[in-house]
Amino acid sequence: MQDFHVVIIGAGLGGLCLAQGLKRAGISFDVYERDAAPDSRLQGYRIRIDAYGQRALAACLPPELFALFRATASRNASSGRFVTPQLLPIEGRAPASWDMAEDDDTGDLSVNRQTLREILLAGIEGHVHFGHELKSYRCFEDGSVSISLEGLPLVSCDLLVGADGVNSQVRRQLAPYAEPRDTGSICIYGKMELPLSTTAEPLDDGTTVVFADGCTVIFDLMRFGGDFSALASRLAPGCHLTPVEDYLYWALIGPRQRLGLEEYDHVQDLPVLLTNAMRGWHPGIRQIISRSDPATVAALPIRSGRPDALWPFGAVTLLGDAVHAMSPAGGLGANTALEDARVLAETLSDARSKAKPAKIAMLDYEADMRDRAARAIDASERGAAMLFENLA
Repeated sequence: MQDFHVVIIGAGLGGLCLAQGLKRAGISFDVYERDAAPDSRLQGYRIRIDAYGQRALAACLPPELFALFRATASRNASSGRFVTPQLLPIEGRAPASWDMAEDDDTGDLSVNRQTLREILLAGIEGHVHFGHELKSYRCFEDGSVSISLEGLPLVSCDLLVGADGVNSQVRRQLAPYAEPRDTGSICIYGKMELPLSTTAEPLDDGTTVVFADGCTVIFDLMRFGGDFSALASRLAPGCHLTPVEDYLYWALIGPRQRLGLEEYDHVQDLPVLLTNAMRGWHPGIRQIISRSDPATVAALPIRSGRPDALWPFGAVTLLGDAVHAMSPAGGLGANTALEDARVLAETLSDARSKAKPAKIAMLDYEADMRDRAARAIDASERGAAMLFENLA
């Protein structure tokens, strides 16, 4: 059996899932994150975890933490509906990758992103180091990697994993030609606390997907089944969860030009700037978006990654958005990252048991990752094309 040490850059969902998988496999690791703390910036709200994402979490997390993940999912009576901007029913527009099944055992689960991150941090806090941005790394002939991090002496490892998102510093050194492509679209998201006003009550019903001319709005009512602290104490003592009140999540996805946002300087102005794009829409939709607290609103340009790009063989690899950023239209980005983590953890566990060098094992992981990521990006792009169609 060969021992090796893994350094993960980035404490997002993919990086932390990998860390949990390595811990479960008995492989030494450390995670370094440039943010000062887990909650130092807005991370997003609702995220949907599909069957593949759930399988990855079940494989990487201890059983008690996986049970807590499921227990903290949103509880909705409705599986979802698809409507026009006037909230009239519409059919035939949902991307194939969306699973709106009502069965909690098989359908996608909506969870609060920060809650999932806190679950993924549980039990590995001593190996996750915040406030240390990657400056550079250097590979040596003996297979080791030396890493320069802000505020720390040099760190050495046998494998470096870039899980540091779409603006990955690891990718920029490893494969500078693999910069993700800007699709010209944008995702604007926010939330509104409950209860909703009378005008917005029609959206108080599970998941509502609004297909407008050239863009789409997703509303997801996030109702939780109990006090998170009590759930954690019962299911996974030692895991501390931040209380979360029920809320209505919304995300508006579309081309910048369609939304009149070719140029904008202040995210806080977005709810007002979107007024023209929502003319003629149901007043409940307009009210929720235009009256959301600007402090809860964020915008992300939608970019498409390059998993087909090859990089030099060695002890450095990439995971998640660092290599295969994709449109949220297919709901596959985070789930693909979680599956990356599962496959990489299992690949390294197998290599360790067979005394195989970590960098050799990367060939298997990268071949699998590129194939899965290419399919996911293709599905996401087809989903985006479907969502952005004009209404007949």
